[in-house]
Amino acid sequence: MTIKKLRMAIFLLIVLASSYGYSLEQSDWEQYKDHFISKDGRIIDYYQNQASHSEGQGYGMLLALMHDDKVLFDQVWMWTKDNLNVRADGLLAWLWGERPDEKWAVVDYNNATDGDILIAFALIEAEKKWGEQEYKVEALKIIEGIRKELSFNWQGRTLLLPAYYGFKKDGGFVINPAYFILPAFRTFAEVDEKPFWDKVYKDCYSILYEVSFSTLHLPADWVLLNKAGSSVYSERSENFGYEAVRVPLYMSFEDNPKFPAGIKEFLNTYNKIGYIPLWVNLINDSISLKPAPAGFYAVYAKVAKIMGEEALSDKLFEEARSKLKEEKNDYYSFTLYLLAKGEAN
Repeated sequence: MTIKKLRMAIFLLIVLASSYGYSLEQSDWEQYKDHFISKDGRIIDYYQNQASHSEGQGYGMLLALMHDDKVLFDQVWMWTKDNLNVRADGLLAWLWGERPDEKWAVVDYNNATDGDILIAFALIEAEKKWGEQEYKVEALKIIEGIRKELSFNWQGRTLLLPAYYGFKKDGGFVINPAYFILPAFRTFAEVDEKPFWDKVYKDCYSILYEVSFSTLHLPADWVLLNKAGSSVYSERSENFGYEAVRVPLYMSFEDNPKFPAGIKEFLNTYNKIGYIPLWVNLINDSISLKPAPAGFYAVYAKVAKIMGEEALSDKLFEEARSKLKEEKNDYYSFTLYLLAKGEAN
């Protein structure tokens, strides 16, 4: 190949990468920052009309912490505080976006428990890392709100509702297992009411095995708890999928995690069919014909590594990296990818 042709080939590669919103010189984290985080610290969900969620803000703070980016951490936190801290109970409004009058502001004042947990968790860990006491002061307000407004008792267990409003159903409670962020509960026990958070940690961990359903024994996206026991909450989802993919992710941050039984078989299914399905239906035991996005692959790559499947882990991470280039606007997938990858670049 001549020098002229080589230069042309390199130019075309750069153009192709740019068309997907990526730079060949950028790290994954720099790409994420440039595309998904506004200059004032708002995490943008392009798939949801460019809205922002408390969950996304929490993820942004954790990723900034992971990459030792204090300037960005403060930007994301200040946007969150200035725009979502509009409730009187310490919890944060979950959705900010464009209103019918075309003004951009809070759209739904209900909270999202995972967002509150992620943000408080990030603040406490940031106080440990950078020593700013104000982070902890703010986190404690949120943690108190979670403890007082969102906890409930079911069959002797202390669990958390997904939000303040809307999840007491049919004489029972609806839960989202992916909102049980185990490392955060351990951290909360260090700074708030230890007996309470120790129990939440223990009870949430143990119930993850009981809310795995079907012959495949996989955790459901949404679960109904009542006097009869636990069941898939089909009104929201029949699947192990978009929500529940975070169950093995959060468990992977624990020492020697014991994943629900179906997770290993799920990886075996990948070996048989050649792709990670977007969802598994827990009612009829069917699977999606559509492959999952990059972030899902990265989660299972991390799980495979913990299970000692090094070759499988490497293969899944490689596929995740490849798929990521085709997912220009998928903030959720990219977030899962960075969390599962778990290292600064």
